[in-house]
Amino acid sequence: MEKQDTSYKTKLLTTQKLMEAWRENLSKRNLPSDTEYTIPIVVHVVWNTAAEKISVAQVESEIPVINAAYNRQNADTVNTPAPFKSIAANMHITFCLASTDPNGNPTNGIVYKQTSAAGFYYGFNTVKYPSLGGDTVWDVNRYLNIWVCNLQGGALGFSEFPTSPLNNTFGSVILYQAFGTTGTLLVPYNLGGTAAHEIGHLLNLHHLWGDDGGLCPGQNGGQDDGAADTPPEGNSNSDTYTNFGNSNGATYGCPTFPYTDNCSSTYPGIMFNNYMEYTDDSCYNLFTNDQKSIAMAALHVPLAKLITSNTCGPTGINEYSFTNGISISPNPSSGQFTIHFAQELPDDYTIDIYSVLGEKIYSTTTRSSTEINMSSYTNGIYLLRISGNNVASVKKIILSK
Repeated sequence: MEKQDTSYKTKLLTTQKLMEAWRENLSKRNLPSDTEYTIPIVVHVVWNTAAEKISVAQVESEIPVINAAYNRQNADTVNTPAPFKSIAANMHITFCLASTDPNGNPTNGIVYKQTSAAGFYYGFNTVKYPSLGGDTVWDVNRYLNIWVCNLQGGALGFSEFPTSPLNNTFGSVILYQAFGTTGTLLVPYNLGGTAAHEIGHLLNLHHLWGDDGGLCPGQNGGQDDGAADTPPEGNSNSDTYTNFGNSNGATYGCPTFPYTDNCSSTYPGIMFNNYMEYTDDSCYNLFTNDQKSIAMAALHVPLAKLITSNTCGPTGINEYSFTNGISISPNPSSGQFTIHFAQELPDDYTIDIYSVLGEKIYSTTTRSSTEINMSSYTNGIYLLRISGNNVASVKKIILSK
């Protein structure tokens, strides 16, 4: 990045300081802990061989995984070790495939681009430039860009940390065999965990071991991930369970809890279940409260325009507030949702429910509080849109049976 932009390092460090200042004043911001954020994604599938041209179904299969991860709705939260359950966070971030392209046209949020390039190498942004065989970035202030391709060099993916302003290459690059949960995928990276990890970097989350080659915070050259509630880590060849670590400090595979290393040598050990680890997809099941505060700082400083983008969800329109109050309970629900209005509406209003892929699955009209039964649908996050009299409101509902 520095070779391409001599001002990059200064911009990155300046933005880091701005985000740190935002976090330091978080207690004064009166920001509700359950504030919801919606982020539109565009997936650029850059392919050379037929195998690399992954299906729409494979792309779409990734969205429920990242939504579950960032809303702590993944079924394996039961596997979070007891000492870490109290600090496991719901980030209240929902991702959807963009429904409107940069020109205002309808889209499914997926772009296919055939390339003559046999592959793209880790650490190089060539996949983001048509002149180098890649595909053009969509406006980074309106879309979270992910490029899926034949990534060479041994990595599953790589990402940029956010800067202010955002670089026009901001986004993640992910190996086509490690994206989604269906199709021909690499085991044990076949459960969608790579995208959850890489998006974490876009939200300014760092690896738990600090990328310091197995050192510990406090040692000369030792680094931390910036989250106080993640135990220090420096897994290395000298640790007892060498099959889970090597000299770079990361942890691999899926150890049995508790797992200790040279930086956290006593119970409860390191947090190998964290999404910012290098462990297997089946091992991932939590982000922490401090990681959430880091992500919130990213959303409100360098990514502030992205969270106000109107390209996500079922309609691609801005959300407006009703003068009449609206509430939904229970939410999450095992199937029965009640939509409450503070008072009866003057006309019929339409209630539409969409999957995060933009598919309308339910529609009705009402003038007063109404009940909706979704017990026949699969668990997950849905977008509920209420509209009438030239106003509309989009709210997130969670089905958890």
